Amino acid sequence: MKLGPRSLSTLAFVCTSAFVIASGPVGASTTRAHETGATGASGVTATAPLTVTPAPLPKAGSVVKAKGVTRTVLAVAEPDNSPGQVLYMTRVKIAPKTKLSEHFHSGVQVARVESGVLTYKILSGTATVTRSNGAVKKFTGPTTASLRKGDSIIETSSLVHFGSNKTNKPVVILTALLINQGAGLSTPVGSAVAGTRVVLPAELVITSKDIVTFGVNDLNTMGTVVEVGSGILEGVGGSLTGVRATLNATFLVNYLSGNGTWNATMTMSFTDGSTISGTISGATIATKDGGAVFGGTIGVLGGTGIYKGVTGGTGIYTGSRSGALGATSLQTRTELHVLGL
Repeated sequence: MKLGPRSLSTLAFVCTSAFVIASGPVGASTTRAHETGATGASGVTATAPLTVTPAPLPKAGSVVKAKGVTRTVLAVAEPDNSPGQVLYMTRVKIAPKTKLSEHFHSGVQVARVESGVLTYKILSGTATVTRSNGAVKKFTGPTTASLRKGDSIIETSSLVHFGSNKTNKPVVILTALLINQGAGLSTPVGSAVAGTRVVLPAELVITSKDIVTFGVNDLNTMGTVVEVGSGILEGVGGSLTGVRATLNATFLVNYLSGNGTWNATMTMSFTDGSTISGTISGATIATKDGGAVFGGTIGVLGGTGIYKGVTGGTGIYTGSRSGALGATSLQTRTELHVLGL
């Protein structure tokens, strides 16, 4: 099954951190065992830990101004019922005739327009809008929605979007954002992303699966899945172009009727033994034909061999399958923006 624009545009990424720590962007605070080398029972073995320099967390009362946008952090909390994550409340003011850069959030954000008219462009993913009169509507990218005073929007993690103020009056938005500790409040995509671009389209197969079903009519699915496959790096330039690489990823899935969230560790391995590793958080949506589309955000942790200088990075993982989990191969695309190469 090939990935087409329509399939990708139906992705809704709702990602929460349960299995991995800090699947955020560059500078995320994290230390974990790098998984490579001889294959063990889980398909990976641990070697030396990789450490990324922690980034300072925004504090309550802090104000950041950039290119017509002023973000004020109103409150910060570390919920006991969501270990490893931070909850932020912010107020964002967008000056007239200002356009934000393309970005996504590594966690779920709820936003409400306090004043003005926000033009909201969704590039990929699905957002839920509640109008001031209580009407609810879902918008799936690529599409545009206009948000006015009293309207609110649920931005699922990895929803690629940007807002703009096309009017002559400021737009003021109140937001609540739950993200992993060390993750940035937003992550740029497209031309705004720093780092070397590494793109790996690969067909993955499930090499092991430990899944349990439970609940009413056994509609709940939870467990671990190991996926492995390889492909040829495309369009990255330099010595990486045309190089074969292998992707090995271990997922913890939590589905209801085939839909739900997952978290994963991933290692991209090269023929000389060098690796680039990271974590992924994302979600899967079941399709009417019995398959699914899926996607998530990647936080690059580090590398080994000739990539030992990797200091971090971000990325997006997307794909589809034409049958049930484990019944068919997965057509995937992993795009990284790696710092330190």
